[in-house]
Amino acid sequence: MVAACLFAADAVAREPVTLEDLQTLASQKAWAELLERAEDLPAPKRTDAWRALVTDAAAADVETLAPSDKEPFAATQRARALGRRYAFLPKAPRFATARDQGASKDLQRCLERDRRGCIDTFLELTPDLGPEAALQAAHLVKQGHFAYVAMPLFALAVGGGKDVSACKDAALAETVIAALGLPKEDPRAVQATKVAFEGCWSALGPKLKAATVGASSYFLANTCQPMRARKALSELQDDLCKDEEL
Repeated sequence: MVAACLFAADAVAREPVTLEDLQTLASQKAWAELLERAEDLPAPKRTDAWRALVTDAAAADVETLAPSDKEPFAATQRARALGRRYAFLPKAPRFATARDQGASKDLQRCLERDRRGCIDTFLELTPDLGPEAALQAAHLVKQGHFAYVAMPLFALAVGGGKDVSACKDAALAETVIAALGLPKEDPRAVQATKVAFEGCWSALGPKLKAATVGASSYFLANTCQPMRARKALSELQDDLCKDEEL
């Protein structure tokens, strides 16, 4: 009898809501409750207006979460969970802006606390990060680390594009050159090679050519062959590569 009463009470408490109910919650800025009740609206009634309400609520929810020492990626984790729950959210500009801004603040908090794994955690939680947000994150990382540490984020900013705006970023050029000085099998050297010779050759070619003189054996191992293929080596530079048997 008690179980039946509890079940009945729960059924009453979770009665389907109307769009008007959700709009009222939005007018009250009761974002958490709106997100909790949004899926109580029957699926056939989940119109563009419903998606707009969910988007506003999700963005506001992420914006109110501040990073803490205990959980520096609170907003990023929340945005990730909401993006999985509502498949349309990652493509909604309003939500994407809140997500990317929150992720940047979370990353900064993590870096300020000198936590290990900040970059890996950031990348894991932000698979839909936009190029501008990735570039901003790369700058944050580069400020307090060896330049090559930021390579994964600069690579994300370039993506699979060619001659994108990020290619002209001075910090990206410095990071690529630094990462090309790592052993060839290092993932950051692999990313730098792709950015340098596939995505940003027009912008980085002259800088790479200048960096060849006096470069380390690692740098030459990563650059000699692709630069020779582009006929970008001077006779002296080609001799340097040959001296390294490259």
